Amino acid sequence: MSRTLTTVTAARFHDLADTLTRNAEVLRTAGLPEVVVSVRATVYCDVAAQLRLLAEAEPAVAEGNPLVLVREDGPAVARRFEMLAGGLAANARVLTCGTSDAVMRRRAGVYRDVAAQVRLLAEAEREAEMASRRRTSRPPLSNLAGPCPVAAKAAVRAPRVRPEFLDALVAAIARRRAQGWSVARLTLWLRTTLRDPQTGAAHPCAERSFVSYVTALLAGPAVRAAA
Repeated sequence: MSRTLTTVTAARFHDLADTLTRNAEVLRTAGLPEVVVSVRATVYCDVAAQLRLLAEAEPAVAEGNPLVLVREDGPAVARRFEMLAGGLAANARVLTCGTSDAVMRRRAGVYRDVAAQVRLLAEAEREAEMASRRRTSRPPLSNLAGPCPVAAKAAVRAPRVRPEFLDALVAAIARRRAQGWSVARLTLWLRTTLRDPQTGAAHPCAERSFVSYVTALLAGPAVRAAA
């Protein structure tokens, strides 16, 4: 599966839901007083259920953008976590609004605890993205510098595709090719990421012949001759 923003966010939501579910099970088997276990385990399971619903809804994020590659974007994932934390904090406020019920106050406290943990996850996502950008901040390879010559040549095979889109597409293919992705895997990734806005079919840039052509251009004449 391609690690688009949509799938990354969904995976993060599923991971957090699994963690909360495990925590609830640990609480229930830890021999703690029921007054402690019941409220906390209930909130954990409620939030886990919300997270799974959010994860299932994530594919809709990319709807309506058939010519846009969804980027792997740590800050965007962090923003989704921050939105979730805000929703949990709002739940806590609703539970305690106009009531002094002890159970409601304990439940609100657990929602605030989970919101705090989610904010820590958001901060971790931001730090990871910043570290990744520092590692990749070196000058690009010569065949991708400035107006990308590879994209210019690829444009001959895809004359109806915007040049700025081809630049982003070639850069994305180059990154994955450097990670060892095969032509077949790249083609599958593009077929699940791109679609033709007029027909809904696979985008021309997702054809195997086009992907093979781009990867050959990226290899350069010296590499192709050695092969």
